[in-house]
Order: sequence, then C-alpha cells, then structure tokens
Amino acid sequence: MRAKTLLTILVAVAVALAVRSGCSRSGGGGSAGHAGGPGVRFASLSFEDAVSRAREERTLVLVDVYTDWCGWCKKLDKEVFADARVGEATRGLVAIRVNAEKGGEEVASRFRVGGYPTLLFVDGDGNLVHRVEGYLPADEFLEVLRALPRKSA
Repeated sequence: MRAKTLLTILVAVAVALAVRSGCSRSGGGGSAGHAGGPGVRFASLSFEDAVSRAREERTLVLVDVYTDWCGWCKKLDKEVFADARVGEATRGLVAIRVNAEKGGEEVASRFRVGGYPTLLFVDGDGNLVHRVEGYLPADEFLEVLRALPRKSA
C-alpha cells in the first residue's frame, strides 16, 4: 500500500515537471516570450518573408533554430534573448524563430543544422553569413553581434 502511494506521488511529480518544461518556449513574436519586453523582438515571419524584409531593409536575419525539448534553447531564451543589451543590439536585424521539428525542417536541412540551439545570420539573398552552434552567454553573444556586418549588400 505504501509503495503504491509513493509511486503515485512520483508519477504525479514527473508529469507536473514534464508539463512545466514543455510550456516554457515561446513560438512566435514578442521578446523572448514576453511581448513588449526589453529582449530580442522576434517577428512572426516565415524564413522567406524574413529574408525578403532583410533585403528591403538591407540588413541580416537572425534565425534561432530550436526544438521544443532543447534545454539549452530554453536557457538561451531565458538568459540571453531576454537580456536588454542583447535586445538593443539586435534591433537592426530581422529576428525569427524556426522550430526544426515543427515547420522548420526545410530551413534546418538547408543550413545543415545538427544540434540545438543553432543561430544563423543570413543576408537578404538567403546566404549564410555566420552561424553559432550551441548556447553562449549574453556577453559572448554580444561580441558575435558586434563582429557582424550591420548592413547587407
């Protein structure tokens, strides 16, 4: 009887944790999941539309390639994309998110994404300018942003 009660409690806790971790990734626009926040402002655009906008604005596209189950992706959202300094540094870019397993398979395949998170910087012609594989802290991400060309040809 005691073992059954303990097992029931363990299962309930496991389910609660699974539900909680699965709900923490924002899918569309807003700033790292918080509309109007100080972080990165992700546009709700397809990859093709983001590239078109980047071409018009003569800038780059920041593509956050992620999966729902990726813990490092969630950490990147919470600690880097929500950072006000990163938000300010990305204001001139067209930032989008692509779920590599739900609608973003073509983008992930085209750019040979093999791990998550992967950040792609793409010009207005759809060409890869720079890529970052894996998590990096806000200060390191800011260094990457500073090294990028700010205007696309």
